[in-house]
Amino acid sequence: MKKTQKIVGGIVSGIIVVGIVGYQAYWAYILHKYGQHLPTVEIAVNGVEREYNLFVPENPPEGPKSLVILLNGGSVGSWPFPQQRKWEALGEEVGIVIAVPVGKLVPPNEGAWQLNTDVESYQDIHYINAIIDDIASNHSLDETRHYAVGYSLGSMFSYELACQMSDRFAAIASFAGTMPVTTKVCDPKRNVPIMHIHGVEDGIIAYGNTWDWKSWDSVGTMRDIPSLVEFWRDRYKCQSENMTEAEGETHFVYDACEQRARVEHYRLAERGHEWPETLNGTPTYDVIWSFLSGYTMP
Repeated sequence: MKKTQKIVGGIVSGIIVVGIVGYQAYWAYILHKYGQHLPTVEIAVNGVEREYNLFVPENPPEGPKSLVILLNGGSVGSWPFPQQRKWEALGEEVGIVIAVPVGKLVPPNEGAWQLNTDVESYQDIHYINAIIDDIASNHSLDETRHYAVGYSLGSMFSYELACQMSDRFAAIASFAGTMPVTTKVCDPKRNVPIMHIHGVEDGIIAYGNTWDWKSWDSVGTMRDIPSLVEFWRDRYKCQSENMTEAEGETHFVYDACEQRARVEHYRLAERGHEWPETLNGTPTYDVIWSFLSGYTMP
């Protein structure tokens, strides 16, 4: 009997060990295949250890380089941003330093970026400022050409940058996010040009209706996308509107805004939450860069 128990116990232990090894091997494979390939940089932000991933072109054109910060969604872990390899190829060609921040869950957050920022929730704003300063201390950056691109939760955080860091970003673009209906603090020092792209069939960040994020009371109700665009268009006092339509896509441009700002919106009729590879046949990263690169800080 005891011998049988020992055999059974050994088998169970073996299964557990194999399971653990298999689990570790699986995640090693996932990280190798899908994880971030860029080197990691560690920085301390107000006593909190943070990280970001960094791309610096090897043979860029001469002169100070632009900076693009790619803001991931989901858990905001150390994962590649959509079309990141193509962003890197573009960066090598035209001289762009690329930073991919790694989010951190900071209570009372229910997500890895702090939203509806105020004086009580400034860790991530300080973090982005620290990333810019850290890169600038080691590389030649054009401080008039800093840009941010957000996806999903990162798109939502990009509007925190528009509200809180308008003095550091020349322009901002994002896909599949929104912002709170009622902002605690949103008093930008300048009007940051904004591009927002969104799928009408997005089942995660709704296009056509407001929604509440779990019990994250500090954030509150989130905007539908037409009211998001209207918020920035009205805030910037844009005087002109142009609309063009392609198959399944409507492109709105709100121009003649105060401080030479501009608001653009791509409404994708048949798209959901997945990052679109193209917009009207042009690679999405190219469309975004064409918009961003048209602006510099005054």
